[in-house]
Amino acid sequence: MPNLDSPILKSHLDRASDPTNSTHIRGRAFEDALEHVFGAVPGCDVQRNSLNRFTSEEVDISVMNFREGNGLRALPEIFLVECKNWSEPVDSATVNEFAAKIRHRGCTLGILVAANGVTGNPYEKTAAYQSAALALVERTRMLLLTTADLNMLVSSQDVVRLLHRRLLDLVAAGTFTLG
Repeated sequence: MPNLDSPILKSHLDRASDPTNSTHIRGRAFEDALEHVFGAVPGCDVQRNSLNRFTSEEVDISVMNFREGNGLRALPEIFLVECKNWSEPVDSATVNEFAAKIRHRGCTLGILVAANGVTGNPYEKTAAYQSAALALVERTRMLLLTTADLNMLVSSQDVVRLLHRRLLDLVAAGTFTLG
């Protein structure tokens, strides 16, 4: 697997945030960035834009994780990635929909990449933070990443450390965590 090429990632993120691009182009560039991030992690194989049989749910990115020694050993073999390149924080209804997608696909983990975070307060577990907490009680884990997180990534090991930390923080805090 190739190592994370941060200039390529930056290029994708620049296209994703360029207001002169259409919403479609910005969304596609955001997905390109995440495909690049997960494709660079040792032992990860990615698939884009998968529809279920009924064409009622689309998954932005599915990741097959072979749990290589220097890869995402603490994450399950298959997990889903939802990309939301919104100018506003993602709301609780959208978090609930993603949790349902995770369960409907028989998975236990999903990564929500919300460009500008989610609504609510993590300490009071309100709005989207409550949705993440309720999903966790149902054994559906969701990790949260933002554009700020993506901009900090330089290597695939940065990705591994960030996701392992977010998983540990999720279980310890009982909801999404940032920072």
